[in-house]
Amino acid sequence: MISVQNHRQLLNGNKIVFLLITIIFFSSCGIFSGSSNKKQRHKRRKSPVHKNKVENKNDNAVDTLQWPEDDKDADKIDLHGTVKKNSYTLDLLIPFGANKHFEDITGLEKSRTNKFLHYYSGVLMALDELEKQGGSFIVNVFDTPVKNNRIAYIKSKMNLDPPDLIIGPYDKMQLKSIANYGKRKQIDVISPWKSYSSVANDNPYYIQLKPSLENHFEALVKNVDKNFDPENVYIVGRDIFKDKSRMKKVNDLHKHNNENDKDYNILVINKDSLEQEGSIFDGLFEENKYKEKVFIIPNWSYKDETFIYSCLRKLNIEKGEKKVYVYGMPILLKSNKIGYNFFKRLNIRVASPRYLDDSNSKVKKFKYDYYKKFNVFPLDEAYDGYDMMMFVGKNLIQYGTKFQYFVENKKNDLLVNSINILRNIKEEDITKEDLDKINYFENTDLFIVGFVFNKFEKIK
Repeated sequence: MISVQNHRQLLNGNKIVFLLITIIFFSSCGIFSGSSNKKQRHKRRKSPVHKNKVENKNDNAVDTLQWPEDDKDADKIDLHGTVKKNSYTLDLLIPFGANKHFEDITGLEKSRTNKFLHYYSGVLMALDELEKQGGSFIVNVFDTPVKNNRIAYIKSKMNLDPPDLIIGPYDKMQLKSIANYGKRKQIDVISPWKSYSSVANDNPYYIQLKPSLENHFEALVKNVDKNFDPENVYIVGRDIFKDKSRMKKVNDLHKHNNENDKDYNILVINKDSLEQEGSIFDGLFEENKYKEKVFIIPNWSYKDETFIYSCLRKLNIEKGEKKVYVYGMPILLKSNKIGYNFFKRLNIRVASPRYLDDSNSKVKKFKYDYYKKFNVFPLDEAYDGYDMMMFVGKNLIQYGTKFQYFVENKKNDLLVNSINILRNIKEEDITKEDLDKINYFENTDLFIVGFVFNKFEKIK
């Protein structure tokens, strides 16, 4: 059984805030301005848990989902310190930002808080499914707002009640602290939202589910090399250090994978020229040139959104009726500036950690069940939360703790994500052929998603 917060509608009609599993954040943290800021505290129930019964901890920023414990729980220790149990305790560190205030429902719906509520609800959907499969988990949920100092308090709680696995947090410095804590305590830490090469060192207990920037570049390069001649490929960037470094990295990956091929072409753009009349793709579309051109834009940050858009706008004008392909990062899918016309005319292809296929029967069922449960359609974060929890839960059930050693290089096809865990090894250790020295584990799997026949599809 799962003990969860009761669901309750805030508004009638289409404007319904989902989840209210987390009603505690609304009622006792004053999430809407004008509501009482006085924190309501409730005694923790010690009676047996029942489905849909509220169980609040004394600290209002923490709530606990409990499945009944099995008195016959027998730990089975295996290779790599693996422990197989009948029930597992997980600590989920998620930045709800429960103390934030919003003027109205619309303000909440546009916030980061709303996205993480969707993520959390996806986790709960997975817990329901794992229960049907015989799984048993206790999930302690801690609110960890970004740039907040609650980590010391949370680690003190973990010392009193050690979890079998930690999920999160989101903030980089918090994540580094928890990764080091997991290493000291030999507790696995899952990072579902962020990828940083500097967060963990020589730490086989750290598992990064979001593919790194280099993984994205690698996916782009592999797909380009599979489908196009490098003589027709151009890497686009500005005349600044960061862009030049990214362009070099992409070219180095190409050369590493294809030693005998030509380098990609490097196209350095003066940022001022984007605002001026005239061509920036000088002579690339003359009649005597190749008909198809491929452009790789490796910029990923929202800080570069204007530059990316300006490049696409110029390219869309200058190409005329020539066929081009543009490869880029997930920002191309997320940017409000880049719409249908660009995707269609520029044949945009993106390295993406998720692929949502609306025609898939499992996706349709998830949407239906989610709406039925929470009275709102899922955001992308809800799918991610579901997939993360299904990945963690199934592997804990099958392999026990330290499951990363058993799922190495085994592709996990989930609802919208694909996870393939590999060990990250430092360059100096690769040089020494010391491949058993693990820096950390990371997911390297990505989709190449493109606009085909007026809809997004996976590109082979």
